[in-house]
Amino acid sequence: MYNERDIINPACIIDSNHSNSAKKFEQQPRIVKEVLHSRRVNADIKNLVKGVMIESYIKEGSQKIGEGIYGKSITDACLGWADSEQLIYDIADLV
Repeated sequence: MYNERDIINPACIIDSNHSNSAKKFEQQPRIVKEVLHSRRVNADIKNLVKGVMIESYIKEGSQKIGEGIYGKSITDACLGWADSEQLIYDIADLV
């Protein structure tokens, strides 16, 4: 669709959570690695995909409002910091 519209410098950011992971936050590292693989093997994807969005917070998962767990999301379930840190290192190794 970008090519049809003659857009200069098309770009997109891939959301690794929500629909792509079926809201299973622990699937985000796999999805990110698949996106990076696709960028390596396809020049069009490499030129289009500029980044990924990762749901990340201090503690993994989510909580209901009022539970009072410091560092845990009250919205979407997130990767915890240890998994987020590892994913950042994995991304650096893959790009």
